[in-house]
Amino acid sequence: MKCAYFASTGRTGTDFFTKLFNDVVKNCWSLHEPKPAFRRKASKLISNPFSFFDYTYFKIPRIYLHLKRKEEWYVETNYHLFAAIQLIRKAFPESLVFHLIRDGRDVTTSWLNKFRYITNDHIVPFDIPGDKARKYWERWNPLQKLAWYWKTVNNHILTTPSDLLVKFEDIFQGEKKGCFEILDMFEGIEYRREQVMELLSEKVNENKNDFFPKYQEWPDRWKEQFWEIAGKTMEAFGYKE
Repeated sequence: MKCAYFASTGRTGTDFFTKLFNDVVKNCWSLHEPKPAFRRKASKLISNPFSFFDYTYFKIPRIYLHLKRKEEWYVETNYHLFAAIQLIRKAFPESLVFHLIRDGRDVTTSWLNKFRYITNDHIVPFDIPGDKARKYWERWNPLQKLAWYWKTVNNHILTTPSDLLVKFEDIFQGEKKGCFEILDMFEGIEYRREQVMELLSEKVNENKNDFFPKYQEWPDRWKEQFWEIAGKTMEAFGYKE
């Protein structure tokens, strides 16, 4: 069983990769956030080592699912696994792990249009011992909370490095070279480049009812709030103001 996992903040094109590996690339099959998806465990694993229960709870269902398939590669797109890379390495030592990163301004906008940190949370600073954001959290607005989330998730993925870090913008913009850099990591697969390019031109998981404006339309105060929290990490990954 060969495995590949995509870790990210979400809103980074994971639905595209699920469709790509199911419909275009041969000798692969893919699931998006299969159960157990580890949504609730992310807040635990970000600051605690995984347990034997976590290990078996993660590994056994995925082996069972793959036994029913004839394809060689199993690909999982699941942003809840950003804190589980060490577990993945232990459960499936030969697996590929990809870190997808997208401009934090676009991730924040996209998540706000999905009501993240408005009607539902994910991780919070109280999940991380000593996180300085604890003293600000209750008075931060959802935009500030998402700036913290974007910064925290991407920095945490670096603590257990992926096999390849790829920018969302390099996948879906320009020559789209990022997608083919990912495909080059897989052995024993087949695909037609024109089919990949055709899929890349489609909108796979587009927000339907955007109420929150794009970064260019944010008032200066919102922009200041975002850069105050996420600025250093944005610059470290090459995203400039």
